[in-house]
Amino acid sequence: MRRWLKTITPERHRLEKHWCLRPFGGLVVDRGCWAFRRISVIRAFSLGLLIAFVPPTPFLPLHLTLCVVFGLIFRLNIPVMAATVFVSNPVTWFPQIFGSIWVGAKLMGLNLMPILQHVSQASLRTDLRQLWQPLLLGAFVLGITAAACGYVIGQFVWRARVVYLMRRRRLRATAPKAAFD
Repeated sequence: MRRWLKTITPERHRLEKHWCLRPFGGLVVDRGCWAFRRISVIRAFSLGLLIAFVPPTPFLPLHLTLCVVFGLIFRLNIPVMAATVFVSNPVTWFPQIFGSIWVGAKLMGLNLMPILQHVSQASLRTDLRQLWQPLLLGAFVLGITAAACGYVIGQFVWRARVVYLMRRRRLRATAPKAAFD
């Protein structure tokens, strides 16, 4: 997996030469933000899942901006974080938003049925005023849950891959030499 990730990510020295990244050269090309170590990759994966649940905005690429900012602050793997954020895409936005509203409303003890029965384009602005609090609370709770699950799954997958490679290496080392003749 590490080899595959290295093949699809741009090289640091090419990023240093890119015209739009020159002013931020010292920050963006920091070795910690591009290293494929277990801790930085798994933390980037889980933080990317948390950022993916931030409600989308149509005007600003908020998710990718948050990835770069948090990746630089915490020195996490930016390519992994940016790839993970794409879990939230136009296909998944509506289930994600409705799920966040539902979870937030359940936690706040709100009944959504009266609001949803009278939803129309004319009253959409007033309905959004009533739904923003459950949306943000639900997105936060689902994001934290996804980040925690992503961290545990990432740890398990990384360790399982290491164990698999170690066993394979041992089998190759103990295999009889006659098999290769």
